[in-house]
Amino acid sequence: MKNTFLVVFTILSAQLFGQVGSININVFDEFSRKPLSAEAKIVGQDQIYPSASGNIVVSEISSGTYTFEISAPGYTRSFLNEINVVPNQNLTFSVGLIKEAAEIQEVTLVRKTYKTTAESPLSLRNITSEEVQKNAGSNRDVSKAILSFPGVGSTATFRNDLFIRGGSSAENKFYIDGIEVPVINHFQTQGASGGPRGIITVDFIKDVDFYSGAFPAARNGVLSSLFEFNLKQARKDKLGYKAVLGLDDMQLMADGPLSKDQSWSGLFSVRKSNLQLLFKAIGLPFLPSYYDATFKVSKKFESGDEFYVLGIGAKDSFKFNDEAEPTLNNLTLIDRLPVSPQWNYTVGAGYRHLAENGNWLFTWSRNMLDNRATKYYRNIETPENLLFDYKSQESENKLRVDRNFTLSDYQFSSGANINFANYYNNSIAKGVTQSAVNYDVVTSDLDLIQYGFYLQSARKFFDNRLQLSAGVRLDASNYSDKTQNPLEQFSPRLSLSYRFAERFVFNFNTGIYYQLPAYTALGFNLNDAFLNKNTLEYIKNSHLVAGLEYNGANNLRLTLEGYYKKYKNYPFSLRNQISLANVGGDFGIVGSEPLDSRGFGETYGIEFLAQKRTASDFYGIMAYTFGYSQFSDSAGSLLPSSWDSRHILTLTTGKYFGRNWNVGARFRLQSGLPETPYDLQRSALMNIWNIANGPVQNFALLNSARGNLSHQLDLRGEKKWIFKKWQLTAYVDVVNAYGSTSPSGLPVVNLQRDNENNGIIANPEASPDQQYYLLETGTADRSTPLPYFGFIFEF
Repeated sequence: MKNTFLVVFTILSAQLFGQVGSININVFDEFSRKPLSAEAKIVGQDQIYPSASGNIVVSEISSGTYTFEISAPGYTRSFLNEINVVPNQNLTFSVGLIKEAAEIQEVTLVRKTYKTTAESPLSLRNITSEEVQKNAGSNRDVSKAILSFPGVGSTATFRNDLFIRGGSSAENKFYIDGIEVPVINHFQTQGASGGPRGIITVDFIKDVDFYSGAFPAARNGVLSSLFEFNLKQARKDKLGYKAVLGLDDMQLMADGPLSKDQSWSGLFSVRKSNLQLLFKAIGLPFLPSYYDATFKVSKKFESGDEFYVLGIGAKDSFKFNDEAEPTLNNLTLIDRLPVSPQWNYTVGAGYRHLAENGNWLFTWSRNMLDNRATKYYRNIETPENLLFDYKSQESENKLRVDRNFTLSDYQFSSGANINFANYYNNSIAKGVTQSAVNYDVVTSDLDLIQYGFYLQSARKFFDNRLQLSAGVRLDASNYSDKTQNPLEQFSPRLSLSYRFAERFVFNFNTGIYYQLPAYTALGFNLNDAFLNKNTLEYIKNSHLVAGLEYNGANNLRLTLEGYYKKYKNYPFSLRNQISLANVGGDFGIVGSEPLDSRGFGETYGIEFLAQKRTASDFYGIMAYTFGYSQFSDSAGSLLPSSWDSRHILTLTTGKYFGRNWNVGARFRLQSGLPETPYDLQRSALMNIWNIANGPVQNFALLNSARGNLSHQLDLRGEKKWIFKKWQLTAYVDVVNAYGSTSPSGLPVVNLQRDNENNGIIANPEASPDQQYYLLETGTADRSTPLPYFGFIFEF
């Protein structure tokens, strides 16, 4: 027995105490991308790890979560935050350092844990993959993790509709390693950007740069936010594998070298949804399911040049849950939601060439969205009950060239882009608008070219205390006479950052930004005519942002920012007499209707952020936003928009405990959003209800009501078991833990039904156009808690 105990103890010791991994850190000049001689150390430890030709090797490091500080002579220090070292794995990271001025005084040497750039000294937040994964309520989805930051509002608990600083979800742009990805959500709302679940594999993300303002000139079409996803590098030692078995999905990933000399490497992921099983188990009336895949293949040359190819795609399907409890709320959702299959993909390639005084980046990409939606009255699939049959495709081929170079003490970035697009639509649709019932037969086949140029420059002054950046963009399109002159889309911007004390910085930015309206709007075609061609222009948005930043000890950061945004030329619905700035937060299509560009608006507010990255095993974020969002109505007056949430408060916290436990929580409170009341008298008319499948809004009372105060608590727990050659993680993520009140204050409205489930007509003796149904009204169900749990296996 004693010998048996010793054998078991020896085996367990080897398993539990031999868990080590290794890390490669490639260090380069952030601007020129050339390798630097640098060194790294683990925060809280003294050992120094030097580089060899820009590559730092940290070998035989015990499994766990670490933050690395990287430094080089003449450069500001940088950090790799929240790096999870996995046993028997070699991880690779790249870190760009920013050059200091030639002469720098001791007082200005402050560790910079949080990222800023010359063109974006404020309104830029950086979040790492590890921070996303441990963020309570995000369920490993970047769009939900961003809710912890200021200026970010949301709609329903289960959706990723983000309205940033009072702008709609159609105003957001997304890039992965320099390649634009228009669709990042499953079941994405066409003409906007929201959906119920993100597509991007968080395990492949190194970090995300989230801009809510001060947008760099290199990016076109950004009005409210920009997401720059930076993918991690594949491990160098061998192919590694990772599997996620969750209540909501199953995913398999692989990464590693693809050639003997390790110059080729790859990242690969496939995922299958279990979401339909979860939604059915908790009694929701709709059952979405999906597949998605991601890959990136890279080639590193001895010269330092890099070539890469990446792709991301998804396929979505949808059906109703006939076994859901027939509550008024569930019946209403089933009546109104369409069956909406969808697929999309983006593939792209990039080549980065290191030049004498900078670098070139050439990228090509192609993306496509196929969106379909079908709806029958009361879901009875007969020809006479068909309400709409929507078939639409968007495809784009994009070329971009970017050049970074230096002249004297100035840094310059310049480039050009061109986009060849096609929009196709072959649909029939019945719909109820403010004063009519419309029957549209849409046949669109629109070819479109967009192009742009930019130049940006930056320089530091006064021993690095002052940093200035100025830039300009020009954009144009061959869509119409109103969009083809690039001088009409002249887009200047200016940024300033001044460190007036050792830990205090004043930041400022102003700029003008333009966005072409959505393809659904540009390509709306009836009777062989593009109805909006002579009325739509580029949307214009002028920004002014200023703020203070404090960088304290123990990774503490405090920021206070004020912003003002002024909109012009916003698409305006001629049928409903409302600005499209008020729509886009639900399933469906935005912009496929007659429009002009009379809309205007403004948003303004203040934001406060207190953030503490992991130190002493504790991390936390406190964010508060007070703001206004107003857009014009049919009379030209400013009214609260659908995103006018006056107060948004978010508290996010977490702590690492012994034995590899991590526990986190997030509490979020948001003022009720404006809502447009129903016109119940008109809705009850049989010839209206039979097409609308529900109550219609009275846009003459646009946003005159307010929804409920919205609040929810999200919880997350995580436990890791570390073995010699692999790691197991179990997690539980509970979204909306106590089932808060529905954010909508509008009543739930449906038909009073007879024994055969048909609507009861109050006046059957009247003429058909005067007959109306008896309606039943009630309050919305409480928001459903969404529990997620799963296991992550890493080899």
